[in-house]
Amino acid sequence: MKSSCRLVSLLICGLLTCVAPAFGEDEGLGEWVSQAAPKKGAEVIPPGQFATLAKYADLFLSTAPGGSRTIYAETLMDGIDDPNQADELGDFFLVDVRPSNEYCADTVPGAINIPMNDLAKAENLAKLPTDKPILLICNTGHTASISTAVLGVLGYDVWTLRFGMMGWRASTKAKLWSPKYSQIVNGAGYPVQKCQ
Repeated sequence: MKSSCRLVSLLICGLLTCVAPAFGEDEGLGEWVSQAAPKKGAEVIPPGQFATLAKYADLFLSTAPGGSRTIYAETLMDGIDDPNQADELGDFFLVDVRPSNEYCADTVPGAINIPMNDLAKAENLAKLPTDKPILLICNTGHTASISTAVLGVLGYDVWTLRFGMMGWRASTKAKLWSPKYSQIVNGAGYPVQKCQ
């Protein structure tokens, strides 16, 4: 979780360059953003790397569809394929970012498991395609959205399954508005895959 928070902090710092472009032009984008970044002890991210992250963050957030990179289960399964966009399940490389025990209980058929805490490790980034869109899956869409932002900043074409497995499976018992009370949330009822 700390690494996720750090990457989100990096994202925010990259976005600061959009708010104060005059500073970036006068002192050099990477240098300005590097100085503005939160510091952990003596750790400093070199200006060139910060400029690269800021460039990818800007590209990810400002290019359509930008920060709204979610897709509904129904859209993925409606059988209406637009050859100009990723809109069917087979168009995506599927990654379930939940812990392994949750992935094994049920996931979207064809998904591989890379838990969010391990997603940005070099050996796992090497598993991700750079020539095909990636669809991230979690329980509700929240964890996948965080992961989508991180991978988007790294330059991947990445999307989130809207409402995650709650929107995919037939029903889910969840605590939506209170830690004391549960509700049944109805989903699409599409087939799931379990670990053998």
